[in-house]
Parts: sequence; structure tokens; C-alpha cells
Amino acid sequence: MKVHFAPLRLWVVAILAAAMTGCSGDRASIIEDSDARRIVRLDVAAANVFVIEENDRRLMIDAGNPGDEERYEALMRELGIDPATIDYAILTHGHIDHAGTAASFQERHGNQMIGGADVQEMIDAGGDVDYCPTSMTARFIRMTIEGSRYPAFKLDRAIDMHGPEIDLAELGMSGRILPHSGHTPGSVVILIGRHAFVGDLIRGGMVANETPATHFFMCDLEENRRRIGEILELDGIEQWHPGHFGSFPAEAARAYLAKENGD
Repeated sequence: MKVHFAPLRLWVVAILAAAMTGCSGDRASIIEDSDARRIVRLDVAAANVFVIEENDRRLMIDAGNPGDEERYEALMRELGIDPATIDYAILTHGHIDHAGTAASFQERHGNQMIGGADVQEMIDAGGDVDYCPTSMTARFIRMTIEGSRYPAFKLDRAIDMHGPEIDLAELGMSGRILPHSGHTPGSVVILIGRHAFVGDLIRGGMVANETPATHFFMCDLEENRRRIGEILELDGIEQWHPGHFGSFPAEAARAYLAKENGD
């Protein structure tokens, strides 16, 4: 049976697709530029990729949607970053908008891909998995990405999800990688200085970008809220950087969680 959508629904789908797939301009912003490090955010099609420069090393966090490689690289070069000089890339998880260009960066530039061990199964499926929408808006967004896949690849380093946190000193930098499967199996959170890079544990608002909101896709909301609480208990984390929209201070994430828990 062929399904027909009402004109309003078609309009909503078109607007959401535009918001999530790149009709807004690509943007680069500097999050930190200190004696210790430089951190930049690259926003392409509402998917954030971060590059951290420290101790003559470069680390990329996440890899955006497939087909957007040149857009990210153009933003990098505007900031004086040669993609071939990125030593490592850490994937917060394996959804298409976080691992979509990973195979390209790995093959063309030799960037070593790091992620939670449990995410390899999702990578092998090209990110084509159940997205578990959390709202009507999320259901519309899912319609625009269902069946989409990215090129599969193998992680250069798979983090044991039941093992200890990883000290980034192993990569010549400061910070930690936390096995933290709140959003999906194999999800990780990266802590660097006062910053937490949380993937899709939470997102910013589509309109009020710096207002925390429940991510569009989440299979276990209760577990996800518990994981957000764990990050909030950590000392010294002042800024949260989600995979979409944002960023926002830790206190904003705390207020979000209190509201979600009915406190």
C-alpha cells in the first residue's frame, strides 16, 4: 500500500531535512585557544566535528556525514589544519552522522580511528540500525535517513567497554576517554581540560542552540539520563560539547537533567 503524506507533513519533513543535512552554512569556531591547546568546532550539516591541537599532536572527534569530507577539510584548511596531520580520530559512536566520513579520512589521510569495541558491529552495518526516535520530530528526521549507509571500515583501536578509562597521554595529549554506552553500545565520552565531548548523550536546541535537549534518537532514556548524571558528577568539567548544535555550560546540562527527572 502506498502511503501519502498530508502537505503539512511533507513541509515539515523538508524543513527538518534541510536543518539536518546542510542548508545552513558551514561554520568553524574556536572553543579554546590557550597556551595549553587549541580546540575548534567544525559544523557541517548540523553535525559537529572537533579538532584538538596539543603537544604538536592533532586529534579529531567524530567524522560527520558521508560525502561531507571536502566540506570539513575546507573548514580545517581555513584554520591552518592539514587533514593529513591529524594523528587520531575518536568516534563517540557509530551513527551515520558521526562516523560517515571516517573511512575516507582513514584511507586518504591515514588518520587512525579509535572507538568503543562494541561499535564495530554498527560500523560493519554502515550505521544502518534502529534509531529509536524519541519524538514526532525525530520520526520525521528518521524518514530522511532510513536506509542510508556509510562505507564500512575497521577501527585501528577498539576500546574495551568494560575496561578502564583511557589516558590520552598514550596518544601524546592530555585528557581521558571514558567507555560510556549511554547513547548506543560502544559510545564513548572524551574529556579534555574543562571540556566534555559527549556525542549524542544530549544535544543543543535546533533554535536555541545552547539550550540542552533530549537527543532525537535514544533507545534507553533512563540509562541515558543516568549517564548524563555520571558526567555531571565529574570535577572540573565546565563545558559540554554535543554532536549537534550546542555548546553549553555544565550547569545548563544539570538543569536539563533535573527537569527530565522531575526534580
